[in-house]
Amino acid sequence: MWPWYQEACANALEHHSCVVERFGWFDDFWHWCEGHSEPFYHSLWHRIQYRLRLGPAVWRVNRRLLRVARHYKPDIVWFYNVQLIAPDVVTKLRRALPAATFVQYANDNPFSAAARLGLWRHYLNSIPLFDIHFSYRHNNFADYQRHGVKSAHLLRAYFIPEVDHPELPTDIPERFKCDVVFAGHYEDDGRVEMLEAICEAGHKLNLFGGGWDAALPKLRTDSPLRAKYSICPATKANYRYAICGAKVALCFLSTLNHDTYTRRSFQIPAMKTAMLSQYTEDLAALYVPDVEVVFFKDKENLLIKLNTLLADDAWRESVAAAGYAKVYAAGHDVKGRMKAWLDDVLAIRSSTPKNN
Repeated sequence: MWPWYQEACANALEHHSCVVERFGWFDDFWHWCEGHSEPFYHSLWHRIQYRLRLGPAVWRVNRRLLRVARHYKPDIVWFYNVQLIAPDVVTKLRRALPAATFVQYANDNPFSAAARLGLWRHYLNSIPLFDIHFSYRHNNFADYQRHGVKSAHLLRAYFIPEVDHPELPTDIPERFKCDVVFAGHYEDDGRVEMLEAICEAGHKLNLFGGGWDAALPKLRTDSPLRAKYSICPATKANYRYAICGAKVALCFLSTLNHDTYTRRSFQIPAMKTAMLSQYTEDLAALYVPDVEVVFFKDKENLLIKLNTLLADDAWRESVAAAGYAKVYAAGHDVKGRMKAWLDDVLAIRSSTPKNN
């Protein structure tokens, strides 16, 4: 559905000399409508089938998957965020491909209390059928162990250099230029209060993202955020303009997913914008605080750091430059991630006997 996930990984693996056969089912259930940032189900019937994981469209996907797998006979089968395919189909795949290594990964959190069991039941029930498990976050390692996985490997998010790169100020539309931007989804975790405080401190704030309609009924009548509506995601080049057009870009983390970092943790520095991020020990281990990234721990701390960053041009520009250098040096780009992923998979594959 979104090109910065599976497709970006496929392209990076091809860069590392892999032959990649893509398999998906977007067209079986959804379509795009011009002017909308989210896809639509073909019909209510398609929506029901996808939600229940049952029906003719689902069965067609299963049959096609088995047919394609038998035809291509891949060495590695990677299920990326797969909620649709049932364990019995995975079992059939394994029988059809006895020499293949089966890899499972979810960048969402299937173990979160907020995750709907109905949507994730196939993923969770299929865990024992895979050879290798990759986790987006450290705190899911214990969850995998409870499901019988002896060890899981970390696969962090990444930035895509061809997409997440600096823009010249002269190329950025005026409406994207501001003091501070947050481009991310809404959660009822205190971020609203922090964004209100930024506006009330007199800073020009740009706000983009999904799910913000849910916040509107909860906003106080005099909230400065009301003037920001309607709030929509910034996509494609507009996302880059939104980040590069700000002096400082905020990074909040999902409490629902128990995240200790997010994809923006790498995208923002890659666009050479100073990042003011919610603090976690995980992020503080990836970046030198106040040198490569600036962290905040609460609303008061955020305002102090933001005021200083906006007043001190030299420090702000130094943070942006150092963060940019770090994400490249540390291999946080998608090609670096996929090189590490491939090394892990091939190492385990070479040590695991297969029935040829």
